[in-house]
Amino acid sequence: MEDEGIIEPVEVSDWPTPIVCVPKTDGSVCVCGNYKGTVNPAIQTEQFPTPMLEGIRGKVSSWQKFTKIHLRCAYQQMVLDEASQQLSTINTHKGLYRYTRLSFGIS
Repeated sequence: MEDEGIIEPVEVSDWPTPIVCVPKTDGSVCVCGNYKGTVNPAIQTEQFPTPMLEGIRGKVSSWQKFTKIHLRCAYQQMVLDEASQQLSTINTHKGLYRYTRLSFGIS
């Protein structure tokens, strides 16, 4: 991930978060931060309720085109600004790294 520019090493952080490695079905590993005890409680999130089928059924019936998009590592395609990168620091056995792109697990 460092070679791809997704993470970069840092010396210090106010928000170091432990990592969680999640095995994927294809045999690879997804590295996530366990932000539930560090950053997530301090972040104000907007709540967007999932629309109910009854509420969108009338709209869908008039649609003529549908699409399906598969994004590889969809979260990691969103670049974080400098302030958000400070919040996304993970603590690994090789030291501290911060995400330059959105990581899984952070609000």
